[in-house]
Amino acid sequence: MLLNFDRLLILSFGFLFVFTAFNTAQNLAAKILRDNDLGEMGFYSLASVYASFGACSVFSSNVVKRLGMKRSMFFGSLCYVIYLASYTLACRPEVPKSITIFGLIFTAVVCGFGSSLLWTAQG
Repeated sequence: MLLNFDRLLILSFGFLFVFTAFNTAQNLAAKILRDNDLGEMGFYSLASVYASFGACSVFSSNVVKRLGMKRSMFFGSLCYVIYLASYTLACRPEVPKSITIFGLIFTAVVCGFGSSLLWTAQG
């Protein structure tokens, strides 16, 4: 019974760290982006995450079959990290707003794809 306990702990802590960061960013996104003169980009980026998650869930099982469960969970988590890193664009005033907006929406779509892989593979 305890044979796979170490794997369970690694998976549990991995999900804990990824989703602690994601939920914190999700809760602060609207305020941070509004304070940096980006209007409602927090809402639009999160809407893009969940819209692409729903759309990509249709074919994510085929991708997980090809990649395998470990790689799918790794790439899915990496997509969350990329999305969270895109918020650094909003904190840099020298980056043009158009690049920041494109970066947020593009990485939000990537995060939605990654979340469909992650949730399919963990099941």
